[in-house]
Amino acid sequence: MMKKKILILLVMALLLQCGCIKKPAAEQTSEPTSQARVTDHLRVERDDWADDVKLALNDLLATYGKDGTNPAKTPYVVFDFDNTSSIFDVEEQLVVYQLQVMAFAISPGELREVLLTGIREPDKDLTDLGYGKGSINDWIDDICSAYSALWEKYGPFTVKGVASDRLDEMQADGQWQEFSTKMRTLYELIYDAESADVAYPWITYWFTGMTEGEIYDLATEAFAKYKDVDTSVVVWTSPSDIKSKTGVVSIEWTSGIQVSDNIRELWKALNDNGIDVWVCSASCTGAICAAVDSFGLHDDCKGMLAMTNKTDEKGRYLAEYDMETGCGYYADKDGSWTRMSRPIKTQTQGKGKVTAIINAIAPEYDDHGPLAGFMDSTGDFNFCTEFESLKLVVCFNRANRKVTDGGGLIAEVAMYEKENLGYDLAKANDAGDTLYVLQGRDENGKRSFRKSNRTILFGQQEETLFKNNDNEVQLKRMIDEKMTVADILNDYAIKQDAGKNGFDFNTGFLDKYDGYHSIKE
Repeated sequence: MMKKKILILLVMALLLQCGCIKKPAAEQTSEPTSQARVTDHLRVERDDWADDVKLALNDLLATYGKDGTNPAKTPYVVFDFDNTSSIFDVEEQLVVYQLQVMAFAISPGELREVLLTGIREPDKDLTDLGYGKGSINDWIDDICSAYSALWEKYGPFTVKGVASDRLDEMQADGQWQEFSTKMRTLYELIYDAESADVAYPWITYWFTGMTEGEIYDLATEAFAKYKDVDTSVVVWTSPSDIKSKTGVVSIEWTSGIQVSDNIRELWKALNDNGIDVWVCSASCTGAICAAVDSFGLHDDCKGMLAMTNKTDEKGRYLAEYDMETGCGYYADKDGSWTRMSRPIKTQTQGKGKVTAIINAIAPEYDDHGPLAGFMDSTGDFNFCTEFESLKLVVCFNRANRKVTDGGGLIAEVAMYEKENLGYDLAKANDAGDTLYVLQGRDENGKRSFRKSNRTILFGQQEETLFKNNDNEVQLKRMIDEKMTVADILNDYAIKQDAGKNGFDFNTGFLDKYDGYHSIKE
């Protein structure tokens, strides 16, 4: 009997060796099946994701991706770009570069009209805001005077900018320091004095006279320069020896822009799982198309929506927002961009991002809302809370966002869901909630993500969850009162004065809010 068993084993071994029979599945040493390879490959794997963020993203892919346990019928996600897909603001970096090289297609005689576009109260004295003396008209007087002087000496300016061999001379000129400092500061002043819906389109009017392609090329140059520098804060100050109406002013701006390898990994994982990636940004279309391409994201991007300007018969920007016919772009497989046919019909910031998604993206997906959203600030709050379709929202932690900013409130909610509700993706979705998670970053050096919910702010070594104590106080009330996610967002999104809200500080950031999950599937 023993000899017979040995003989049988020898025969089986010979058959295995010649390939006539296969080992049982558990014993096979060949490559795993195609499905197993796909599942293993289509994950986010980097070690510098926060653990709960990484888990949530992989749960999203494993559940709602094309080969998931509950694949979505028409899945797409929407990313903000500035300070979400990128670390720091791509358009703000672009306009600094524009000032540095003086790439303008505006004559001195046209500049005043361009800069006054959309300004509601140009003669109102804004000295109390602390930027400088006088009204916006006073600021524009100073700016136009300096621009004319520069035009005479270094111009006429073009979309290509001043020749490289004259840049050092020009930037040492007091008139350039006057012009660049006050142009950049005026953007901040308009934001504070007017509103985001005035300031965001206003800064795109700097590109008046340029085509989309010329803006794209200028942005590509800017990003190539600034993605390779370590983060720093630069201070510009206008000269004291130039007579002006607004006086000596200073402005700080952050030098450096980056898209982390985490974002490239995530976009690829989403795309490979059959989940389309869209961008909806408050920067202009040319800047965002250039950013997607400059940082290696094009192949995994479905398309983008951003701020749109009217153009003349030659395709050159006019100083007027295109509310009726402005469209986004598809990212083509050959690396080019094709204009969409569905108009956005809104500014792509705040509530406008919701409208933009409904008008231009959702019709492509049987009018379904996005599966997930990616955000950092008030400008993203509406689209990352109003769609009932949202399974997951990742908030990128800028750490300095207060209770009066949408990014600050969502950061609090993320920590509340994690530490007090015990949510993961499945538990949140089963409860009818969106899972909110918070991703930390390191703003120093070349800028990167961290294996933490906490952020290391520029110039610091210690990690920070909330820079402002108000966030901790508001979070404590959520915990003490065992609030629901719906109650938190519906109550704390609306502006309320200190005292009337039970706190000794103001809360909220919206005058009106349609409500958490108000857009039903």
